[in-house]
Amino acid sequence: MSLTQIYTVRRTAIAAGVIAYPILAYYSTTPEAVDTVPTLGLTVSLAPVLAILAWLAWHSPRRLVMLALCVAVGFLLWQYRDTLERNVGWVYFIQHAGTYVLLGAVFGMTLRRGRHPLCTRCAQALRGSLSPEVARYTRSVTLAWTLFFLGISLISTLLFVFCNIDVWSVFANFLTLPLIALMFVVEHLVRLRKLPYLEQHSIMDSILAFRNIPEAAPGISLHTR
Repeated sequence: MSLTQIYTVRRTAIAAGVIAYPILAYYSTTPEAVDTVPTLGLTVSLAPVLAILAWLAWHSPRRLVMLALCVAVGFLLWQYRDTLERNVGWVYFIQHAGTYVLLGAVFGMTLRRGRHPLCTRCAQALRGSLSPEVARYTRSVTLAWTLFFLGISLISTLLFVFCNIDVWSVFANFLTLPLIALMFVVEHLVRLRKLPYLEQHSIMDSILAFRNIPEAAPGISLHTR
C-alpha cells in the first residue's frame, strides 16, 4: 500500500469516526439503550478519554509510571462500573463540560504575563516572525477561543441541569463540533477584514499548524511580513 493510500485510509477512518461517534453517543443515552445495553454508554463515554490518556502516557518521559497509572485508573473504573452505568449521563456531562473547561484553561493560561498566547505561537508556526499588529491580533484570537470554550462548557452545564438529557445530548453530540467549525470560519472572516494585507492560509492550515506550534520564545520577532 502506498503512502498516499495509507493517508487516504487514515483520513477516511477519522472522518467515519467523527460521524459515527456522536450518533452512537446520542443513542447510548436514550432510555432504550440504557435499559437494553447499559454498558454501551459507559464504554462510548470513557473510550476517548482513556485513549487520550494512553497516548499521553506512551509519549511521556515517564512512560512506565504513566502507563501504570492508566492501568490503575482502568481498574478503578472497572470496580465502580455498576455505579457509573447507573449515572452514565453524569459521565458524559463531566467528559464534555470538563474537556471544554480544560481547553479554555489551556488557551487562557498562555495569556498570562510572560507567556506567548497559543494562537500567536500557531501563527509563528505558519508565518515565522510576526509584526506587532499581527501579534496583537493573535492575542485577541487566543482570548476569543478561551471565552468560546468556556462558553461551550457553561451552555453544556446549563442544559444538563435545567433540561432533560435528550436536549443536552443533542447539543453535546451534534452542535458542539459545528459550533467549533463556525468559530474557525468567523475568525477567518474577521482576519480577512482586520488584516487584508496578510498572506492568507486556509482554515485547515490553521488547524494543522497546532501540530507544529513552537515552544514559547523570550520575545516575538517584530519583523513586518
